Amino acid sequence: MTRARRVAAFALCAAVAFGIGGQLDGKLDLPSAIGLHHAKGLGTGSASGVPRVGEQAVRVAAANALLSARAAAVKARNKSEWMATVDLASSAFRARQSVVFDNLTKLPLGQFSYGVVQAAPALSATRVAAAGPGAWAATVTGTYSLSGFDRAPQSFDETYTVVHRPAGWRLTADTDGSTPLQMWDLPGLRVLTGPSSIVVGNAPEARMREYSAVAAAAVSRVSGVWGTDWNSHVVIVTPATSDQFAQLLSRPSDNGLDQVAAITQGVIEPGQRATGDEVVVNPNAYAALAPLGRRVVITHELTHVAARSSTIDPVPIWLTEGMADYVGYSGLDIPRQRVASELLVLVRAGKGPTALPTEVNFDPSRSKIATSYSAAWLAVCHLVDLYGQAKVVSFYRAVASSRTADGAPQADPEIAASSQFPRSFGVTQPQFVESWRSYLQSLARA
Repeated sequence: MTRARRVAAFALCAAVAFGIGGQLDGKLDLPSAIGLHHAKGLGTGSASGVPRVGEQAVRVAAANALLSARAAAVKARNKSEWMATVDLASSAFRARQSVVFDNLTKLPLGQFSYGVVQAAPALSATRVAAAGPGAWAATVTGTYSLSGFDRAPQSFDETYTVVHRPAGWRLTADTDGSTPLQMWDLPGLRVLTGPSSIVVGNAPEARMREYSAVAAAAVSRVSGVWGTDWNSHVVIVTPATSDQFAQLLSRPSDNGLDQVAAITQGVIEPGQRATGDEVVVNPNAYAALAPLGRRVVITHELTHVAARSSTIDPVPIWLTEGMADYVGYSGLDIPRQRVASELLVLVRAGKGPTALPTEVNFDPSRSKIATSYSAAWLAVCHLVDLYGQAKVVSFYRAVASSRTADGAPQADPEIAASSQFPRSFGVTQPQFVESWRSYLQSLARA
């Protein structure tokens, strides 16, 4: 399964520049920011957390300086400078920030920086009283890259609570707003670098080594079908628990994610290739699979990475998931009737699909998704049986570069696919759907 953080696409597999950002004119270092509040002769603000006129600029300047110091500390691998930005009174937050710094220094960071701070919604009077003098919430978008893996910087969001102490401004919490879990927040983080992957997480080390070995073999399988014009240096994030898996996706853990063994997620800008996809593994669902199933899951996800890093436009979900499963099962001598047995039970009962599956059919919060994967997989298998693998891969690539007369991407991937059917195969999409439904019937009878 795939999931994009900006242009939505959620790809599930159901196999069951170090820089210093935020400075003002490059001159506002941490000590000057700490003293700036009193230099201006300003108080710490009202009890509601809403600053008086002119004070907000001082607060933002101080927060920008704190974050600039943090980015510089990561670059210099200077933990004392990082911890100097954290409030001494917040023991739990301080402990987590110590772990975050240690984890960041384990990663092969190419860039790590913070953007310009924005004020978050005002804190309540009760929260200000609990947090400390002048407490307010600040949001910021940062960027990072993993050297050798990300082709461009990736973004992350943080919300920090900033408080004024006698020594100056400090960060005291990250729970007063949206702060999605990042890989470097995982306690006990390990980083394993393989020939074609980096495995990052806090899963048991033996399991992480298994991920690395499976990924190395999967890269070859994907390249053998899709081609080699993709970012074959892949990032696999391996949390220890399913709750951490859900938090990394910013989704509720009870949202059907127990059906999902892994997800490929990353930002795709319109008309651009993906530059920093990560495969995130659901430990419980993955562990429940047999070894062949695990191989299918990782190969499926790396097919998404390949397609997203070498094409520029979305394709219908039946095609992207069907192709990922097709590559995932390639080379395995497993009868199709066995793999798709649950779907074929429905076909025999007259309850089989009447159309190619759509987005709603792959939403784990709304339905059981295994049969939709089987339906999409058998659609791609049927195309390959009729026209050959090379032609089907070319069809996918053509759909993923379909443009209107003025060069804009097709608004609807389904329309793009439908228009490509006659050009690629000499039949219309409705004609193919009828042929596919007959194929499902023949499999169900076998």
